[in-house]
Amino acid sequence: MAGRSTRVALVALLAVVAVGAGAGLAAITGKPAPGASSPPPLAAGSSGSSSSPTVGPTVGPSSSAGPTASPGRTPSSSPVGPAPAPTSAATFVAGKTVVPMGWPFGASVKVGYGPGFGVYRVAPLEPFNMISGVSKSGALLRGHDGLDLRVPIGTPVLAPFSGLVIDPRLHWIPWDPARYGKVVAIQSDESTSTGYSVILVHLSSIGVPLGAHVTRGQVVGLTGISGDAAGTIPHLHLELRAPFLIRYRVHGVIRRIDAFDPRPSLLAADPHRH
Repeated sequence: MAGRSTRVALVALLAVVAVGAGAGLAAITGKPAPGASSPPPLAAGSSGSSSSPTVGPTVGPSSSAGPTASPGRTPSSSPVGPAPAPTSAATFVAGKTVVPMGWPFGASVKVGYGPGFGVYRVAPLEPFNMISGVSKSGALLRGHDGLDLRVPIGTPVLAPFSGLVIDPRLHWIPWDPARYGKVVAIQSDESTSTGYSVILVHLSSIGVPLGAHVTRGQVVGLTGISGDAAGTIPHLHLELRAPFLIRYRVHGVIRRIDAFDPRPSLLAADPHRH
């Protein structure tokens, strides 16, 4: 009886030792001991231990999911196109207003700037012409309505606007072909210059018919010395005309015409002046 009791006590002791060893092994490996049940998983939305690490970055109330701008800098905006030309004389500044337009020659063409807007010209004065002043007798002296761009004869001329090829004889009356020679006049339908016109004067040949629609940069003719340009330095006489009348005061005389100085617009478009 005593021997049997001793054996039972020994078996019980060995069982206790085995359970303790299994618990120690579980603590080391992180695996449950054989025969031990695993704890139930946490339900969605429930919190774990306060000492559990947070996974991933913490987003505060003022944070956004997207990237943030660097301190002291603002995100770059989309490119902005050229400002549109004025739509009335109220906002037009003579001698300073820039009308968005293209350069009338290929970028490789070397151009010399000749006589500009308003300089004296020997010719009859028409209602649509600029004046340069007043003679001693009180007669109004005709001024230059555009700007001369000196280039060799036969240089391709490009349309500065997209728009309609118009007949200058119907817009500027009386038109004198003997003075202007071969011309191409284009009325813009571009959103930044709608209604403005360009007149390309003294051409040797015309490449587009009246009523045609041209696109900016399209070849519309070749330079020449037609009209009263014979004997001068070969050039393209270029005029810009507004869709409204501009008020000028020259030597005390008020003049209202649609012509204006094209130099600011040409300088803005000139690839060699940038």
